[in-house]
Formats: sequence, C-alpha cells, structure tokens
Amino acid sequence: MAWLYDMTWQDVELYLKTKDTIILPVGSTEQHGLHLPLGTDSYVAIQLAEEAGRRTDTIVASPLWYGWTPHHMGYTGTASLKAETLTQVVVDLCESFIYHGFKKIIVVNGHREANLPPLKIAASKVRNSTGAYVAIVDPFYIGDTVAREIRTSEPGGIGHADELETSHMLYLKPELVDMSKSVKNIPPQGHFHHSDPFVSADRLIVPSSVESNRVAGGPSGVTADPTVASVEKGKVYHQSVMENFVQAINHIAGIPVEIKKIPEVNA
Repeated sequence: MAWLYDMTWQDVELYLKTKDTIILPVGSTEQHGLHLPLGTDSYVAIQLAEEAGRRTDTIVASPLWYGWTPHHMGYTGTASLKAETLTQVVVDLCESFIYHGFKKIIVVNGHREANLPPLKIAASKVRNSTGAYVAIVDPFYIGDTVAREIRTSEPGGIGHADELETSHMLYLKPELVDMSKSVKNIPPQGHFHHSDPFVSADRLIVPSSVESNRVAGGPSGVTADPTVASVEKGKVYHQSVMENFVQAINHIAGIPVEIKKIPEVNA
C-alpha cells in the first residue's frame, strides 16, 4: 500500500499494470463535542483507508478533510462545503483517476449520513458517464451488526459524538480524546422526528438547521451518550469494520469493469 501523494507518477503507472483500484477517504471538519477533535470524521476515514490499503495492497488517494456539515456551523471551527461542491470535487477526482487508468474507486465516508447524499450523487454521475465502478464504504453501516452488540448506551445514546465515535477514537487516536469533558446529552425526540439507522421505526427524516442543532447539542455539541465509551469497544468495532471493508475490496477486485468513456481533462 502507498499513499498517492508519496508516489511518483511512474510508481502509479507501474501499479496500474496489475491493479485498477484506488481508495479515496472523505471526512469532515466539524465539532464533535468538547471531548473529540474537529477532525474526528476525517481521522476515522483516513485510518480505515490506510489500513485497508495496507492489507490489500491498494493505493490510497489524498484525503478530503472537508464535507457537507452546515448543521454544525453553530459551533466554532466547523467548516462546510456546499453539497454540490462536495459532489463536484469527488466527481473531478474520480474522473482524474479514471483518466489515468483506474477503473474502480472506493470512497470511504467518515461523516455518516450527512456526506452520503452528495457522495451517492457523485458516484452515480461517474458510473453512468464513464462505466467505472464507484463504491461508498461507510463504517456506520458496515459496522452496524457489531455496533448493536457492543453498545451499552440507552436509546438515543447513538447520535453525534456518541459512544461509537468516541470508542473508535479512543482506539485510533487516544491522545486526542479527553473523556473528562465528555457529557451525556440525549435530546428529547418525538415518535416521528428523528433519523437513526439503529431505529427501525423511523418515519421522517428532518434535517437539522444551524439553530435547531445548536439547541439540541446545547453547550457541548453532543447529542448522544459518549460517557460509556471505551477503548475495548473501539477495538472490537474497528476490527469488525476492517474485516468487512477488506472483504469488500477483495470482492470488488474480481469484478470486471469496462470503461466506456475516458473523461476529458478537467480545466
């Protein structure tokens, strides 16, 4: 495995003689409470991509540290791209990779639900226009089974800067986590007004505004219970996510892909 930015153009050319897959980590820079860093989503995406690349000998592209996060702009330091900007950036990058000979692009999303709509649109645009295989890997979804098994927080405890994110960061980047500042804050939720992959009874998806998210997050920015997080949970979660991710990459490697149209040079 190698980071794309550490390689020469000839290194990439040689890689493409035997392989055609590249991994693109996409995260965000947004508030994650008082106990986690703004780069949490990006750190997760980068760590997953790097480890998966190493285990499957796959190139990892330079990461995107910014995503679509307007709802967290009420907290200082958050920096958001417009949804259409994120979509276009990913399209442009994918087209660049395809232009050089990559046929399969695996996007690692560290920003859960928020990044998914722009990323799905980008993947669809690229696949339909070029024939390339574009997949999105989201740890929140491929880690769903183990997350249900290890979580100990009450209903509503999985949200933002929650038990899972905090446990994962305790395992990946413990030096950036301050559990003494973690607080439990589970906002009251009506029967209809929430969106949580762990709750099968969801009825509506109600996007947060800057104001409503600030009210829900309160002084900390947390909308969950990170106080029950542990490094042990983070390790189990990470290992399960990685096994699923590696299996996905190995499966994708065997899929025949024919590029129907080489993109033009972006200018």
